Formats: sequence, structure tokens, C-alpha cells
Amino acid sequence: MESDGTDEVVRAFVERSPAPGHPVLGVQAGALMVDSWWAAALWLGRRTCIVRLDDGPAPGLADRLAPALAAEGLAPQLADLGAPVESISAQRLGVVGAIWQVWADGEETALADIAAGLG
Repeated sequence: MESDGTDEVVRAFVERSPAPGHPVLGVQAGALMVDSWWAAALWLGRRTCIVRLDDGPAPGLADRLAPALAAEGLAPQLADLGAPVESISAQRLGVVGAIWQVWADGEETALADIAAGLG
């Protein structure tokens, strides 16, 4: 994606501030959405976010989210959290079968926020 305001929307998503207008990207209910239907990322808690890795209508968006999340002190978590994350993405976004990367400030935080999201 070109530098057409995408970085500003990504920054707004990460900072949880109002997103500027953009022809493709938007922030809805804690989710970064592409074309209002394709979820690219979702906040699960204050310090836990899931980022969609499979390319959809916005190739490379995960690569643009990574440095913004890292700047906030979050890092990819290595624990196998596939099944619980899949359940949350299905419940909150209606998305099944996506490839997600969990970003958090630690595995303990990620596990706690995922458990809260399932409860």
C-alpha cells in the first residue's frame, strides 16, 4: 500500500485515538478494518492485540503494524494460542480460518487478555 494516510490510521489504531478519514482503512470497535469488512487487527485487552498475517485486500498491512506496535512496547508472542484466538476472532469479528499473530507486552498478559476475551 502506498503512503496515502495508511500510517496515520495505523498509528491511530495502535494509540486508540480517532482515526483520520481513509478511503480503505478504518477503526471500528477496537478492530482495524479494510474496506469495512476485512479485519486486519483487533485489540483483545489494553496490552494485547492480534494482527492478521494472511494477506487480503491490503497486502503488507501487518508489516506496517509491526513497528507501530513495537514502539508501544509490544512484541510477537511465541505461545501456541491458535485455538483461543480463533474462537475470539470468530465471536467478535465473524472471521474463521485466518492466520493471527498475538502481540503483547508479555506472554502472561496475552494469556490473561485472551482468557478474558473467551469468558
